[in-house]
Amino acid sequence: MDGRIVPETPPKHNRIRLLIDTDAANEIDDLYAIALAIRSPDRFDIEGLVATHFGQKGETGGPHTIRHSCEIILKLLEMQGCRDSYRVEEGGDPMRYITEPVQSPGAELIIERAHAGGCDDPLWVVGLGAASNIASALLLDPSISAKIRLLYHARSEWSWPHRSEQFNVAGDIPAVRAMLISGVPLVWFDTGTQLTVSMEETSRRLAPLGGLPGFLHSYREKEKYFQSDTKGFYDLGDIAWLIDRSVCSEEVVEVPHMSERMIFTRRGDLGRMRRVHSCRRKPVWELFFKRMEAGSSDP
Repeated sequence: MDGRIVPETPPKHNRIRLLIDTDAANEIDDLYAIALAIRSPDRFDIEGLVATHFGQKGETGGPHTIRHSCEIILKLLEMQGCRDSYRVEEGGDPMRYITEPVQSPGAELIIERAHAGGCDDPLWVVGLGAASNIASALLLDPSISAKIRLLYHARSEWSWPHRSEQFNVAGDIPAVRAMLISGVPLVWFDTGTQLTVSMEETSRRLAPLGGLPGFLHSYREKEKYFQSDTKGFYDLGDIAWLIDRSVCSEEVVEVPHMSERMIFTRRGDLGRMRRVHSCRRKPVWELFFKRMEAGSSDP
C-alpha cells in the first residue's frame, strides 16, 4: 500500500469535521474528551457521535453497554445545553470475522458523514472504544477510506512494537485487524497514561463553573477509581492532540499486521501511519481547563 496517506492535521486556524465513536459509559475519560471537543467550536465541526460497546463477551459485555454509552453521551450534551444539536447513534455488536461487517445506525452515520465531504475535506473519525463501527463502515463502503482520517485510541505504548495490550483493541480484535489492513489513513494514538489529575484540582477548577464542567467533576464521585489522583484520563489526549499537536510526541511508522492474539506481525506491505506517543500532562490539562473556563458558542 505505497499510496496509503499518512494523516496530517489541518493548520490551527482550520476547522476539522469530526465524528467521535466512543464507549462513553465505560470510563470517565471519554466524557472529558467529548467535553473538550464540544467546547472547541473554533477547531471542530462535530458531525456526530456514535456509541460503541464495551466489556467482555459473556461477562460484562452486551448490547446494554451500547445503550448506556448512548445515554451518557446524551446526558453530557444536555449538561452543555446542546442535546438536540448533534446526531447521536447507537453502534453495533462486535465483529465475528475480519471480513464480515456489522450493520448499525452508527456505522451508517460514519458512511453518510464521510460522503458529505471529500478527499480535500476529510471527516476525522476519532475511535475511543472498540473499533466495531469504524471497521464495519470501512467494510460496508470501502470508498470512504479516501474521505476519512482515522484517529484510533490504542494506548499500549509499553508493549509497542511487539503487541497491543489495550482494552479497546481487545474489545473487537477482528475489527482492529480489518482496520489495519483497510488502507484507511490512520493515526495510532498510543499514549495517555500520563494524563492524571487530582480531585482537588477538578474540584477547584471545574466544580465552581457549574453546567458541563461541574458535571464532569461530580461524575468522578461515582466511582472510587475515578477519584484517585493517579487515575489516567487517557482519551482526553486524542482530542487535545487534534487541537494542538505540540502536546504529544509522534513518529511515522510502518502499519503492522496484527494476529488474533494482538501480536504485531509482519510489516512493510500496509503502508505507513502516524503513531502518537508521550503526552505532556501539563499542556493537555491547561488546554482543557481553559476551554472549560471559556465556555463555547452555540454549535
